[in-house]
Parts: sequence; C-alpha cells; structure tokens
Amino acid sequence: MHVSALKLSHFRNFEQAEFAFDQDKTVILADNARGKSNLLEALYFLALGKSGRGTKDRDVLRWGADFFAIEAQIDREDNTFPIRIAYDPRLGKKQASLDKVPLPRLSDLIGAFNAVLFSPEDVDLVLREPSQRRRILDILVSQSNASYLSDLEVYQRVLSQRNRLLKDRGHQLLSDPDQMVPWDLQLAELGSRIIRCRLDALDAMQPHLANYYQGIAPTEERLEAIYRSPVSGDMRDQGQDILIEALSERLAQEVELKYTLTGPHRDNLVFLLDGKEAHQFASKGQLKSVLLSWKLAEASFLEYRTDRRPVLLMDDIFSELDRRRAESVLHLMETFGQVILTSARDPDLNFSSQGYDRIEL
Repeated sequence: MHVSALKLSHFRNFEQAEFAFDQDKTVILADNARGKSNLLEALYFLALGKSGRGTKDRDVLRWGADFFAIEAQIDREDNTFPIRIAYDPRLGKKQASLDKVPLPRLSDLIGAFNAVLFSPEDVDLVLREPSQRRRILDILVSQSNASYLSDLEVYQRVLSQRNRLLKDRGHQLLSDPDQMVPWDLQLAELGSRIIRCRLDALDAMQPHLANYYQGIAPTEERLEAIYRSPVSGDMRDQGQDILIEALSERLAQEVELKYTLTGPHRDNLVFLLDGKEAHQFASKGQLKSVLLSWKLAEASFLEYRTDRRPVLLMDDIFSELDRRRAESVLHLMETFGQVILTSARDPDLNFSSQGYDRIEL
C-alpha cells in the first residue's frame, strides 16, 4: 500500500497544499510549528475517518474556512484509487468517497487504506490512560476486521441504553431485575466477541512486540502486553456466560453508581517491562520505546491479517532518543513498506544514505 499524492484544503494550518510521495521512504523536515504533525494527521484521517488525536472535526478546520477536504491517491496491490474526506460544519457531518463513489457510512472507509501513526504526544496519554490503551487496541483490530468495528459500534449503543436504564429506573431494577435481561444478553453476546478478537490480536502481537523492543532498547528488558479484566474465567470459550453472570451479580452496585461495571469497556491493556507495569514506573524514554515497539508491531499485525502493508506515519520519533536508539529505529523500518516520518533538521542522522526522499516545509 502506497500513498502517491496528497492534497489538503483548509486543514489545520494548510490553506491549500499538495504533496507527492515518489519513494517508499520519505522524511519531512521542518522547524517546529510548520505543520509536520498536521500532515501526518491528515493522512491518518483517511484511515480512520477522524483525527487520530481524538480532535473534533471543527478543531482541525482552518480558522475562518467554510470546509476542509483531504484527498489522496492510494496505490494498493490490487488497484489504484482516490480517497477523499470532506467536512462542512454547516452540514454537521463528514462525507467520504472511495474511487469517487460516495460512501453511505463513514465506517465503510475503514480498511480501504491502512496506516499506523506514532505521535509523541501519545506517549503519556496512551500509555498512562486505560481508556487510551483500549482505544489503540480497538483501532488496530478495526482496521483488520470489519465485523469487529460493527460489533464495537453496536456495543456502544447498547451500553449507552443500559446505562440510561440504570439512571432512569434506579432501585426499581432491584425489585424487578428481569428488566435488565434483554440488555444483558445483548451486551454479553457483543462483549464476548469483542474480547475474543482483542485476545486473538494480542496473541499475534506478542512476538513482534518483544522483538521490536529488543531492537530499539539498549537493555535486556522484555516487553509484553497483557489483557486484564475485572472478571475472571475463560473469556474465549465461555465469555458470554461469564459476562451475563457478572452483570447480574453486580446489578446492585451498578444501580448505586448508575453505570455498567462489566464488559470490554472496563477491560485494560497493560504493558509490562520485565513483569512490571510500564505506566507506573517506566521513564519517558522507556515509554516512548514501548509505544514505538507497539506501533511497529501494529504494522506487522496488519500486514499479516490483510496481506497489505500499511503505511507507517512516524511523527518526531527521534526526540528524546539517543543516537543509538534513533539509528536502531531507522534500521528496523527498512523492512517495512511505505514510511513517512517527520524530523527537525538533525545533522546526526543521514536520511539520504537510508534511501529517504526529502520534503521540506
């Protein structure tokens, strides 16, 4: 998979801009605040249908503009096609098209163009916040499994309706718990499928994650990712029954708190360095190496599951890395497909010798 051209209209600081990516490896060089990160954000927008930073659509609209549009030419192994996303605040929604054909739903975009984004601002946010760690896992699986994304969307709707019931009816549910049965059945069925997909993805990720960390970090620390849930049991084979039982047992507590305590929305992805939780004790440099390793493992996972190499979007990966780690990361990325990375002008790294085309903003 290769992005050969990108056109931006009124996106972030870009009024009108066009970029060509002729080589598989590209480095975007610029001083801070020139738009390096915004360019990668725009490319990732085409993979997710939304900002990878979790930013609202209005907030990526250039100040004073009436709309924004992101357009790209995608060269995939099986065909070549344009992809476009546009947002008009007056309409209150985004519109997407593939090969100039409008898509009825924005979620239909997922999987057409796969990309992996590393952003330095995610190091603390993602690795220290459970909700953000769940999010990176959900994004990964969604890009490789359309039914997972559908289950996730329906699960969120059912969860919202169940939480509304807990708020509106409160203690009435304790005298008539059968009211919750239809919601519990739906939540457990969807939740068990979501958890099973997450567990399968993590199993596939483990060897890549450990190998990439060893390739980046100068120590013998071992990195692994584990899935942690408030409920115990065999979630692969008995997940639906386990969730139904847990939902029933915790109803009284949920009535008091007015929200659902059991399900994949409460589970946790935890990174361990030599068996210790990275988000609790690791240094910033260690956390950055953890997230870099995860992103490279994401790319390997997506290639294995989809038979297509995703585009690696690596934003400011060399800050806070010593030269040895920086060169290790560059070496690891030689084996991937298209790589687009950003960097401040750094005389210590010779991108030309690594075959990188240069774009200066």
